[in-house]
Amino acid sequence: MIRHTLRALSAVFALLVLGGPSLAAAASAEDHAHYRAELVAESREPAPGSTLTVAFHIALKPGWHIYGPNPGDTGYAPAATWTAPAGTSEGDLRHPPTQRLVLSGLVSNVHEGDVVLLQDLHLPQGLAAGMALPLAAHLDLLVCSEGSCVPDPVDLDIKLTTGAGAPDPAAAALFAKARAAIAPPAAMSKAPAAVAPAAAETADLASYALVFGAALLGGLILNLMPCVFPILSLKAMALARSGGTAAHARQEALGYSTGVIGTILALGGALLLLRSAGSAAGWAFQLQNPAVVAGLLLLVSAIALNMTGLFELPSLSVSGQMGGKASSGFAGSLATGALAAFIATPCTGPFMAGALGAALIMPPLAAMGVFAGLGLGMALPFLLLGFWAPARRLIPRPGQWMVTLRHVLSVPMFATALGLAWLIGRQAGVGAMTTALAAALLMGLALWWYGVQQRAGHRGLPALILATASVPLIALGVVAAPVAAATTGPVDSLGGQPFAESRLDALRREGRPVFVYFTADWCLTCKVNEAAALDTAPVAHAFTKGGVSVLRGDWTRQDPAISRFLKAHGRAGVPLYLWYPASGEARELPQVLTRDLLVDLALKT
Repeated sequence: MIRHTLRALSAVFALLVLGGPSLAAAASAEDHAHYRAELVAESREPAPGSTLTVAFHIALKPGWHIYGPNPGDTGYAPAATWTAPAGTSEGDLRHPPTQRLVLSGLVSNVHEGDVVLLQDLHLPQGLAAGMALPLAAHLDLLVCSEGSCVPDPVDLDIKLTTGAGAPDPAAAALFAKARAAIAPPAAMSKAPAAVAPAAAETADLASYALVFGAALLGGLILNLMPCVFPILSLKAMALARSGGTAAHARQEALGYSTGVIGTILALGGALLLLRSAGSAAGWAFQLQNPAVVAGLLLLVSAIALNMTGLFELPSLSVSGQMGGKASSGFAGSLATGALAAFIATPCTGPFMAGALGAALIMPPLAAMGVFAGLGLGMALPFLLLGFWAPARRLIPRPGQWMVTLRHVLSVPMFATALGLAWLIGRQAGVGAMTTALAAALLMGLALWWYGVQQRAGHRGLPALILATASVPLIALGVVAAPVAAATTGPVDSLGGQPFAESRLDALRREGRPVFVYFTADWCLTCKVNEAAALDTAPVAHAFTKGGVSVLRGDWTRQDPAISRFLKAHGRAGVPLYLWYPASGEARELPQVLTRDLLVDLALKT
């Protein structure tokens, strides 16, 4: 409290000493909820062909901050877009020194209180003396407190006249103080490597270890997901039944782990490349494409049919029908691990959300380390089985129970396939869903015939292999074709409106409590929360009684506006739940919601 009070007093003093005179030179100033901004020119009459220095004078309210040129683990730096006479060019925004802010183990470089950013505008030579020189800037700002971040851009303009370039005495103090705070470029280049961005990003090893640990724990939790646990269980049983040597067990474990970690690294690397190219993609981006979901549907369906005993796969066989060789070695285990990792991506648990959000704003090498931690966490149980003999001895002796358990484990896999079919319908319409299900049916018939041939002692007929391989290709081609999007809207008992930042701002100006949530049809955590908490009568009644407005952001298919908002809040994907009280600061809610939590929030408003 004392620190915030001192900051407020210093900001007021700076406005009185520097802001008052500069207002004469500034053509406009804007008051926003969390800051006041003005645009000041060093000269009211800049000379044609000269360099005009302008200042963005930002007075932040206590408890709020913006980011420096090297934001660190969160946020993004201010960016100015200019509307100026043709031929005008601008230099980089120059910042005063930043402060180091550590929140939840993430390190950021921020500005607080009274901030002045300088920028040079290089005016064209062909301007006539005495002509009007209108300048307008759109300053993109991310304004944050310890509890929330708000993308809050401001538009400022200033009207000047070309002349001899004499400095404006009213602005002299402001520019002198700003230049004194900003190290000149030469000094920056001679400074030791410790003011360099790379060192700042890696300075806090403990913070990075925390993010890596969260990713590791998130990967462990992924093994409990209904689409992953059956695969892991079958792989463990196959390893136990094989009766191989310790070296063979290690080979299986290394193959599975390589598949898991390699797939997650490949997905993470692709995501980083897409974002570096300007895309607003987020984690599980591949599931926003109906063609990819259709391919995944076929893979999951094939595994579910394998679990029923319709046919055998060497790397998952536990029934003893593979000539006693129930394990396929490194290659088969690698493929199994890759599949498990790929279908696990929509299950972003509570520990993964912050870690993945941090990874996407880290340097690429550090980010890939976080993705590797996620893969390692997912691979750890099987690594333990492969490299620690006592763990393998905990698995009961082979018997009929293995076959029964295998059949039981096919149920969650069939449920996963059904969910993927529903997702295709939501994304691309009933026609695409029907096509994908028809392809799954044809593939099932081909695999049944393959199983018949296996039991008769025959192996891999070329025609059957060709038919089995062609079905997914046909399905992907049909689903990838342009189709009408699903027309049915989401079921929302809260009466939520589609999310838009402008609508959120309007509701907050009206002084109404607002609940904002971001979901996707492929997000398992989202759907569990909606079924258990959001779409329930007690919550709907409490929200109605409390006058709570609800905004729903649907990220099932790519939406750049939602992607930008998620990024501003340090998230790589969904879910994200935000509570905006009628007055006061926003609050981020946990990723596992309860009815009591939502009811209490609504009734205490």
